[in-house]
Amino acid sequence: MVNRSVAVDLPLQGMRVIDLTWYTSGPFCTRVLADYGADVIKIERVGVGDPARSMPPFQDDEPGLERSGLFMFLNTNKRSVTLNLKDMEGRDILLDLIRGADALVENFSPRILPGLDMDYQSLKAINPRLVVTSISNFGRNGPYRDWNGSDLVLYGMGGPMLNTGSPEREPLKTAGHTPSFQVGAMAATATAIALWGSGANGRGEHVDVSYLETFMGLVDRRTTNLVNYEYAGDISTRPPLANSSGTGIWPTKDGGYFYTTVVAARWAAMARMIGQDGLANDPEWNDPVWRSAPDRIDEFGALVISWMIERTKTEIRAAVEEARVYGAPINTIADVLRDEHLLERRFFQELNHPTTGPLTFPGYNFRITTTIDGEAALPPRLRAPLLGEHTDEILHDDLGLTTDNIEALRVKGVV
Repeated sequence: MVNRSVAVDLPLQGMRVIDLTWYTSGPFCTRVLADYGADVIKIERVGVGDPARSMPPFQDDEPGLERSGLFMFLNTNKRSVTLNLKDMEGRDILLDLIRGADALVENFSPRILPGLDMDYQSLKAINPRLVVTSISNFGRNGPYRDWNGSDLVLYGMGGPMLNTGSPEREPLKTAGHTPSFQVGAMAATATAIALWGSGANGRGEHVDVSYLETFMGLVDRRTTNLVNYEYAGDISTRPPLANSSGTGIWPTKDGGYFYTTVVAARWAAMARMIGQDGLANDPEWNDPVWRSAPDRIDEFGALVISWMIERTKTEIRAAVEEARVYGAPINTIADVLRDEHLLERRFFQELNHPTTGPLTFPGYNFRITTTIDGEAALPPRLRAPLLGEHTDEILHDDLGLTTDNIEALRVKGVV
């Protein structure tokens, strides 16, 4: 178990997870498991580690294996062991760790572990209660199983990309690594469910998580689009930037603000908020069909903009609350970091890393009623590990290797 700075009983306390993941989706999965008590042992390549260590952003734009913000975000609360899995001794060490583990998570292509004689049936033979979670682009079987992919490709194939963005422009993908994090969250949920089953019946499980199928099952516009096609044969298109007067994103003195005014009462409240009481009381403007005509949208939009650009987001927020209008500011990262609600809930955490110094990180994905000193709270996260930081500790404490044994392995490039 990770030596947390505060003694606390977490739901996955006592569970050991062998983490063979890299890049984003798998590490996000194991990060969630580690957050809630699992002892996650991250296996990394000797000398280079997880490729995410070499991915930006880097603090001060200075690359380095211990400076990647992405890696540090994805690998808190884990321990790092370096192993050469192409070496027989390195493979044997991994198998020894697997014998005492509860779960193994990997996101290699489907042919990698079988190529190392570590397919699920082989692992099950040495640990019958082991849960193995495999994350891949298209799943463990099927005609696409060996295809390469990326967030962009897979989101386009399985997600609602076709319906994202302006109808006059090309489709848009979800920003950054968000699709991978969605897959990682699904994999963490699936692993936790399988661990519960293993604890209940003593049998292991092979969990097959597919990027494509995760996106296909999103409770998002994809589901609506599929139902539209199934029942009416309609192929959904991207909606216009605004299909109702007042709905959309509007500029302010210091940024942007979003409104939704599809319901008539919301539109009338917005009209009064911007000083257009006459329109709010006009029967024609209160007709949603008449109000949704392109000319009306443009006419009302001009009135909204002239009111918005004279005010800050803070001023508009106060007006929105008073008028009971549905709207919210488009926050920058700086806005989020000083958000009063997130600060009061102590969402952000500061982790001190030996290479970068103190950095602010997002908090836990969800709260549970674990208590520390009588107060409902989760323990502070531990920073992401240095490459191979816990190799000696785990090989000595868990596998009984001596200092000389470990040094001999290091000389041979096994660890």
